[in-house]
Amino acid sequence: MGLKDLFAAHAGVEDKAVAETHTVHVDGMHCNACEKRMCMALEERGATNAQANHETGLVTYEGDLDAATVAEAVASVGFELA
Repeated sequence: MGLKDLFAAHAGVEDKAVAETHTVHVDGMHCNACEKRMCMALEERGATNAQANHETGLVTYEGDLDAATVAEAVASVGFELA
């Protein structure tokens, strides 16, 4: 496929808005299982691409979750927002 064909193939495709990434600090995660539970709790509430790091306590996710939803997700798996 040439460059001209590539442009033609994408001519009708609208650019998707880039999802905003949010970061919160969570206390109480101690291992990889904690990270997975935290990510699952956020994704069950509509977040995407959730990632957690138990060593730093940082959790990132994409999506438009309000603060109350994030706090509830964190508490639902036994952790606390820092």
